[in-house]
Amino acid sequence: MKKTTRVERKKRRKRIFFNVILLILITTILITFALNSDLFNISMINIEGNNKLSKDIIENASSIIKGENIFKVNLRNGEKSIKKLSYIKDVKIERKLPKTININITEREAVVQIKNISSYLLVDIEGYVLDFKEDKEEKLPIINGFNINVLPSENIFEIEHGQELKDLINDEKNIEIIRNFSEINLETDDNINIILNNGIVVAFGPLDDVKYKLRYLDEILKDIEKKQISVKMIIMNKGEKPIIVTNN
Repeated sequence: MKKTTRVERKKRRKRIFFNVILLILITTILITFALNSDLFNISMINIEGNNKLSKDIIENASSIIKGENIFKVNLRNGEKSIKKLSYIKDVKIERKLPKTININITEREAVVQIKNISSYLLVDIEGYVLDFKEDKEEKLPIINGFNINVLPSENIFEIEHGQELKDLINDEKNIEIIRNFSEINLETDDNINIILNNGIVVAFGPLDDVKYKLRYLDEILKDIEKKQISVKMIIMNKGEKPIIVTNN
């Protein structure tokens, strides 16, 4: 193999240096052009996945402005700002060159409403307070009788028996059963009464072993429906076996 001479090595280093300088120069020109050209000014902001929050609210929260250069937008800051909105669970902001910003939203969904003095707190499956309403939401189960304190910094409710109540709602299978409930009432510390959408009253007992008791209640209700039994009350807090009180 032919050994390179000192002169050849020097020429090679000069070529590499020149190429690096040229690359830096071209990159600088392209960046300067991209940051200052009207070609990359935002003309469209697409927002998808939102149902509760309007596009205007989300767009304003993002601080992204039409006419702004698309490369000057701080996507991470925009995502952080949108996530501060109560109904937002997740958000992804992406650039679509040359002029479009795409904002993809995943919203939280209220699963129960908690009565708090004269208002109703709409709460999702993770225990986040999504909204305060003066009037009840007809399609959501109402939880009554709990002393509630909302943590403003985290937007999460704190209540007496809070963990037990969160265990009640923090499960997809539980929620499917709870959708049949009209009201969940705390009578005493160790006694919960439930009113179903069909008017049946359930003496549920304390909020312990919630998953098992809800699954058991679900089986009872399915059996009642299958046998077409007219029931006015189900007593689950008097011994191991439930007592079914019929209308006959």
